[in-house]
Amino acid sequence: MMRIVVLPVSIAMVLASVPVRDACSEDGTILAAVQEGDPIQVRHAVTGERVPCYSVLVTQAGKEVQGFILGSVLPAIQEFERTRAVESRVAVPVSPEAAAKKTPLLPIGPPFETWTGVDIKGRRMQIVPGEWKATLVTFWSADSGTARRFVENLKKTESEFRPRGLRSFGLIEGSMSRANYYLEDMGLDGPQTIDRQGLAAKYSADPRKGTTLVVDASNNVVAISSNPVEIRAAVARLLSSE
Repeated sequence: MMRIVVLPVSIAMVLASVPVRDACSEDGTILAAVQEGDPIQVRHAVTGERVPCYSVLVTQAGKEVQGFILGSVLPAIQEFERTRAVESRVAVPVSPEAAAKKTPLLPIGPPFETWTGVDIKGRRMQIVPGEWKATLVTFWSADSGTARRFVENLKKTESEFRPRGLRSFGLIEGSMSRANYYLEDMGLDGPQTIDRQGLAAKYSADPRKGTTLVVDASNNVVAISSNPVEIRAAVARLLSSE
């Protein structure tokens, strides 16, 4: 009588190879085929697909293949999903405003003293930070294209936060005629004047780049930067802590 012996079969042998495609579609071109034992780095899950799809990086024969795997049969993908599930339960995102309240902006450098003078049109002008929740004082050079672009990029921040108590002023390095020449086309909302007292040096500002001080309601300078993104972030933090 013939005796049939059934040998153990490893999981790797049972698991058919899984294709790595160039897109999250069964019609995508197959770039490689992987099995359980192949080194697979799951980069992220692709949302909005009918079938679960994952962006992966596979190493085969010393070469890296980037592509997509449909489904979640591979242990590497299952582990990725388990880790993601744990992180989604533990890591509770904190809103930017809540985080700002926990980490208020601290004073840097000397406080900004109230300034009184005239603007470039000869009208009386005052910079009194205590009258507003936040005040932007921007030092810029009329002869510098970099500084002019910086000032124009601040207009979005000014219009966004003005209803919440932000005011903006400019102190210009250069002659009155040069300032007026460029201001006609720049469309700035805040009053502008010539920095005749050299306040830029006092506050370590660089007019050639364009530098803005963010001043709180207590006249404290809480941020100084030549980056419009950083200025907006500082204003958001300052006003959210009010």
